[in-house]
Amino acid sequence: MLRLKDLMDAVETTVKTRYPGEPVFVDYLPKDFKRPSFALECQKNETTDVNPVLVQRSVTVLLTCFVEMNAYYDSSREELNRRLDRICTQFAQGFLPVGKRKIKVQANRGKGAPDFAEASLVFTWTDQRRDEYDPNDPAGPIPRMEDFAVNGTVIVGGEAEESTR
Repeated sequence: MLRLKDLMDAVETTVKTRYPGEPVFVDYLPKDFKRPSFALECQKNETTDVNPVLVQRSVTVLLTCFVEMNAYYDSSREELNRRLDRICTQFAQGFLPVGKRKIKVQANRGKGAPDFAEASLVFTWTDQRRDEYDPNDPAGPIPRMEDFAVNGTVIVGGEAEESTR
């Protein structure tokens, strides 16, 4: 079972590999933070049933880029776009290694402002249920189908008649 923290750590490592020495803030942004830097925030974490044993997980991570500001508290749009393009290209390979797994990722450029630029990283994967159901366990959480036999008798109008099938 892949944990959210493992995914966030992998995203943080990917950003730090591309921009070594720059801080990456995860789920918080301190007052008067150092620039240039990045912020990561988990925006959405969904789980959907696939079958009795598996679930589909979808996590959306907001990646925000910050660069130095000038005297008017504006940042270079060109530098913000360049950095965001590099990060989106890093995730454009279609998957992110997380431990022994490769998680499907889609990078979408988001909105920008005079002092930051954003991208949404959408991760999807299939995982085992949390209770780790063993389908071979006779005492499992899902009742087994009962055995039954069809004897060919059909009830019509309240009376039993033999079927000729």
